[in-house]
Amino acid sequence: EEEEEEPRVSLYVSPLATPLVTDKLLARSLKLIKKSVSEKKTRRGVPECTKAIRKGQQGIVFLAGDIFPMDVFAHIPTLCEEKGIYYVYVKSRHELGAACQTRRPISLIMVMEPPDDSAYSSTYQQVVAGIKAVHPYM
Repeated sequence: EEEEEEPRVSLYVSPLATPLVTDKLLARSLKLIKKSVSEKKTRRGVPECTKAIRKGQQGIVFLAGDIFPMDVFAHIPTLCEEKGIYYVYVKSRHELGAACQTRRPISLIMVMEPPDDSAYSSTYQQVVAGIKAVHPYM
């Protein structure tokens, strides 16, 4: 008699949300986020990610495409481009929250670049290659 939660459908997608990842790249990205969260190699939320980017830490930034108002995270893509950090949009903040194994929706998460002997380094390289293929500015 357990009730299963319906996956939440995001009705709003920000006009800034390009490139939006889908299909195979999205599945790999969510898998990467799951692995990096388990190894505690992530930065969550706008203030923490902004601080990490400004300090010059390398990684991939995943932004939720359904955040309103846009002003909350509008400065992140330009910061990432200045520092040479890859960024990409995911359809909803609930998907990011689920990948982080929490019920709370997450607006933005940064996966730190792994050392070579890390468990998720191969997945990280695959996601970077995919982002290079779809990202118009990198």
